[in-house]
Amino acid sequence: MTRNKMSRCVVCAVAVALSTTSFAASPKRAGKIKVHDTVIGLFEGMKSGKLEVRLITKDESRGKVLIENKTDKPITIKLPATFAGVPADAQFDFGGGGGDAGFGDAGFGGVGRIGGGGQGVGGGFNGGGNNGGNNGGNNGGLNGGLNGGGNLFGGGGGGGGGGLFNVDPEKVRRIEVTTVCLEYGKPTPNTRMEYRIVPLEQVTANAQIIEICRMVGTKEVPQNAGQAAAWHLTDRLSWKELAKKNRFVSQLTGAHEKLFTSRELQLASRIVTEAGLRVNRKGQAKDATKSGSSGDKQNELTKAGN
Repeated sequence: MTRNKMSRCVVCAVAVALSTTSFAASPKRAGKIKVHDTVIGLFEGMKSGKLEVRLITKDESRGKVLIENKTDKPITIKLPATFAGVPADAQFDFGGGGGDAGFGDAGFGGVGRIGGGGQGVGGGFNGGGNNGGNNGGNNGGLNGGLNGGGNLFGGGGGGGGGGLFNVDPEKVRRIEVTTVCLEYGKPTPNTRMEYRIVPLEQVTANAQIIEICRMVGTKEVPQNAGQAAAWHLTDRLSWKELAKKNRFVSQLTGAHEKLFTSRELQLASRIVTEAGLRVNRKGQAKDATKSGSSGDKQNELTKAGN
């Protein structure tokens, strides 16, 4: 049976910023990884020339990142929780979009148009110590959560991803990554397309989309459900519209396979809501921290006046 695969999306990766300041430290261990004297953020290492990083995309859902240490000393790399992969010649046009998403379905858009010959791709780095939570998210979400029992997201509550990664002098190491598309309709990426990896902030300022990509990158939620959630926000596709999308259509018989199952769309709806809740909680925590700092300063001034 001949299949006509549906061209789907521009996939963009999100990037949650980690500290990218390099520093010297005595050799030590963080968990199971040895921390070398040189510790540097991934993007800072690229900018300084100490690291050469390539993103090779298999399709919109997966790829691999190759990291080469260009120095003569071992380096410990601080990986961002998520990242963006864009065509090598891409330019960004945010237009009038941007801004953080609100709760639930409120915050649409926020992803700039990506120029260049192909679609952007996006994903996250799965940091150490997340396997238990990830399995809980996948199993609880598809098996327990949708049947009315269990914790939908495995008790994760946000956070995770990134982590430390060592590369020996003048060596190359590979990391497998999970990605989602953030711009529906453009040609699917493949290994022949040249991509570069960038911080997601260069692609989107939407905190809800960033959280969804982190959830997918750390395998807290299944990739296909995360993809539906992402398109619901980035391209304003309703759940009914997503339910009509086909993965392929036979040119001979007209037989087709749906891109998303009804269970995946149910989970995607919950992912959108959960991501919005996490964004709001983070915002409230920041506001509380600022308020507390202001109160401490006022108390100090009052004491000084007395």
